[in-house]
Amino acid sequence: MAKYKVLVVTGAGTGGWTSKMAAKRIVEELQKRGFDDVETKLCRDNEAPGIVDTWKPDAAITIIGRPEDLQLPKELPVFMGVALVSGVGMEPIINGVVKVLEAPHWAGVERKA
Repeated sequence: MAKYKVLVVTGAGTGGWTSKMAAKRIVEELQKRGFDDVETKLCRDNEAPGIVDTWKPDAAITIIGRPEDLQLPKELPVFMGVALVSGVGMEPIINGVVKVLEAPHWAGVERKA
């Protein structure tokens, strides 16, 4: 099991190339910053609440819609991730995810050492 988990949410039926690109980019950028043990999971917007309940990601990145429309726990950090697809303006997203990973888990989950 990975130490850090990031959920990437899309509206596309199969996850779409945009969410796959965002997931790949977040892992690459976090690795550059010393976070080597990162796992991502892709899901559709209607699947997100159930996955969050069972998988307990550290953060979520949405490629579609507004974070507040996803019906996720208010404590879960959710980032708008469209900039991860183009790479333009992605630094605030990456920096935000880094802060989340450095902080205690929002649901009190113990991260492995």
